Amino acid sequence: MTTRLLLLADTSSSEALGSKLLQGAAQAGLAETDVAVAYLSAVPTFSPSMARLRGKVFYRLADRRSWEWWGFQRQLLQRIELLRPRLILVTGILPLDPAVFAAVHRQGGTIVNYLTDDPWNPNHRRRSFLSNLADYDHIFSTKQALQGRLRAAGATSTSWLPFAYDPTLHRPPSAQPDDAERFAVDVAFVGTGAGERLPWLAALADVPGLRRRIYGNSWQGLTTPGWEQHGAVTGETYARAISGARLVLGLLRQANGDLSTDRSYEIGAIGGCGLYKDSEEHRALLPGYPEQGFFRDPAELRHHALAILADPALQETMRQKGALALRRPEHTYGARLRTILEWAEAHSAPNDGGAAHASDA
Repeated sequence: MTTRLLLLADTSSSEALGSKLLQGAAQAGLAETDVAVAYLSAVPTFSPSMARLRGKVFYRLADRRSWEWWGFQRQLLQRIELLRPRLILVTGILPLDPAVFAAVHRQGGTIVNYLTDDPWNPNHRRRSFLSNLADYDHIFSTKQALQGRLRAAGATSTSWLPFAYDPTLHRPPSAQPDDAERFAVDVAFVGTGAGERLPWLAALADVPGLRRRIYGNSWQGLTTPGWEQHGAVTGETYARAISGARLVLGLLRQANGDLSTDRSYEIGAIGGCGLYKDSEEHRALLPGYPEQGFFRDPAELRHHALAILADPALQETMRQKGALALRRPEHTYGARLRTILEWAEAHSAPNDGGAAHASDA
């Protein structure tokens, strides 16, 4: 039995990266029977030990690996032996036992990582994952600035592969009777709470008569004067929140080294009016976008936001240009998966019981 792709990714919700890649499988030329899925993370859904204090203590002492990690490695080795996958795609910072890489290469398979975080960020760092870098055949990273550091850490082959959007999730929402009441705000920001984001939000905090709203987790304990704090939004509710705001902020995380994020694609694909942190990637994603749609510092964010909010015609232009630029097949997760598959097919070793690591592409 040979499986074309074994995906090590979270598929527990429609917003999870694994789910978005699976949604794009057909666009990438994969049939449902071509793909198998496995995953483990530290959330209690996957690691019940993390619901208890002793499990959390163990996790801290074990290089951020839950008690269940060891059993997952054994199960994964069994699945590799059974399925003989031609390609294993790992998403994110999921440490693997070295025996997993040896088993894949022994069978002539290829193993790659789609890395959407910075593994040296203190919030994500795991020594066990960093030691895996040299064992991957290729690492696709959403961060151009990480290419050199990944190679210096032992990665034999890397390339930049940016974020994307899922057209089944990120599309103009159907109008609902309560849209105006629930989502009609002047400025919205969707994202996880972080101290580095506060100066950007503060730039609009004292504007009189402006309704400002944050959607996301981990904002408890962070002071955001003038901004309403709401929980995370998903699915159709997420699309309605983006579409219902007159202006949506596209911030970046300095701690992650991002020049664009998944939100960079989703705002435009949904049809939102986005005001984006100025970066090379945002400029490339939005050719012909109005200059007011980018900001370099908090003062410029404030100046451009007020100009946009005072000009309904400009808001509509930004919605249309954003949708035209982003709502394209090449910006989907199906396209990203196809890129990964094409790389693997071009660099796969003959299935003769051994494999050599690929060189830089």
